Amino acid sequence: QEKFTPVKYFSIDRVFRNESLDATHLAEFHQVEGVVADRGLTLGHLMGTLTQFFTKLGISQLRFKPAYNPYTEPSMEVFSYHEGLKKWVEVGNSGVFRP
Repeated sequence: QEKFTPVKYFSIDRVFRNESLDATHLAEFHQVEGVVADRGLTLGHLMGTLTQFFTKLGISQLRFKPAYNPYTEPSMEVFSYHEGLKKWVEVGNSGVFRP
């Protein structure tokens, strides 16, 4: 049996998407991607990691909402309360890769 080594990969990159512009979508933006692979990880681990990540950015009021992504199951959208707008705004999307 081949030895498994847990890994963590993260990147922050500039992204361009050929989409229509509106109040919540830009053609160019920055995106954070992360992959953590280990045995025994659960959706709870993912939620804890995202909570810790956003807390370090000063974003502490979070909500997780089930979502659909074709490449992950389960999947979640992450929302934070924006004091200036007085509403919840989407700040991320996440999920567990299917084996």
